[in-house]
Amino acid sequence: MSEPHNASAITVKLANPKMNVLKLAQLAARQNTAGNPLLAGIFVADAAMHTLGANLNDEYTKFKASPPASTKALVNSRINLLCNAYNKNAGFIQAAARDLVISSGDINQGINLVENSGYLQKNPRSATLKGFKVVPDGVGAVLISTKAVARNAIYIRLYGIAPAKDVVPPPEAIRPLLISHEADIRLINLKSVTCYAFCEGSLLPISRKPDSGTPTTEVEKAATPSAFTKAHKRTFIDSDQPAYFFGPWKWVVVL
Repeated sequence: MSEPHNASAITVKLANPKMNVLKLAQLAARQNTAGNPLLAGIFVADAAMHTLGANLNDEYTKFKASPPASTKALVNSRINLLCNAYNKNAGFIQAAARDLVISSGDINQGINLVENSGYLQKNPRSATLKGFKVVPDGVGAVLISTKAVARNAIYIRLYGIAPAKDVVPPPEAIRPLLISHEADIRLINLKSVTCYAFCEGSLLPISRKPDSGTPTTEVEKAATPSAFTKAHKRTFIDSDQPAYFFGPWKWVVVL
């Protein structure tokens, strides 16, 4: 779970007219918002956005033909149409995702809304999730790995049996936390030929360097110390509020 102020961490990437033409067309083709009630009022529907991408791709193909069957001006016109539509939708999805984070208290729900819509986030969901991977590693086992973020960092993994790929396990199916200092771990005794979902969070170590002349307050003495910045700055938090949040779910079918 996350604090409502984490909603500002949801930032959807915008399309830029200077981007590669084929990449712009691919961005448009990725949109998948139909059937989501939270996105029912989106400015440009999926079919229309896909058409904008296809039209840009076709115009660019004609322009690159020999001899050219189109002009740079026409290609630029298609680019601008697509970017304008895409960015309006990106703003709409970003607002809907942030509202969802605030109402649910869970940043992952906002992240999933963005990604399931086919859009991309501008910022990583967490500085602790670089290289997070889960792969089958023998019968009934998986290898969970992460790019190490700091010496003595604590990695917190959550997993459970998923009804299907891209579906988060129901609460009753989620296992207890796996907590360790290891960036790479092997999890065994899982059910074979079964879909599992995994997610991760982490805590950075507390700096051992004492504060220069700063007195320790009574609140600090009673609080639970926890560090969560790359600068390893010491921060005290209420014990009921974790200093981390879980990142995206990843799905794998166990052998």
